[in-house]
Amino acid sequence: MSADNINTLVEVAIEVLERYAFMLGDPPGTKGGPAVLPEPSWIVTISFTGARAGGIGVVVSPGLARQAAANFYEDPQTEDGDEQAQDAVKELLNIVCGNYLHRVERNGRIVNLTTPSLQVATLEAATRYVNGKPQAMLAVEGHPLLLFVET
Repeated sequence: MSADNINTLVEVAIEVLERYAFMLGDPPGTKGGPAVLPEPSWIVTISFTGARAGGIGVVVSPGLARQAAANFYEDPQTEDGDEQAQDAVKELLNIVCGNYLHRVERNGRIVNLTTPSLQVATLEAATRYVNGKPQAMLAVEGHPLLLFVET
């Protein structure tokens, strides 16, 4: 994935978070020093096949996911529910992936998406999982959110 594509992924993620979860995200390098991944972390991934194959993912804290779910579902009660928070992060990633592919796949070819998957990971496991993958760290409402690409 080129630098342009990771930048496009960042732009799409910020737009989706703003539009669907009413959360503000800052692009990499705009706030202070390097962000640290949360522990525990949720690693959420989605794959796609077709004219282009690969996958994208996020590493997010359960707290940020709960906040996103409360906004996404417009229900403050969801801040305590991990199941709904996990569903919200999966759905938001699905929207990010679809919008990203639409933007980079200008010829309108059909791409098939898998169902997003989620795994709970320690800081060490999350760091190992994303090591060597193209990635960008965002600050979303003061929380780190790591976007990455699987090729």
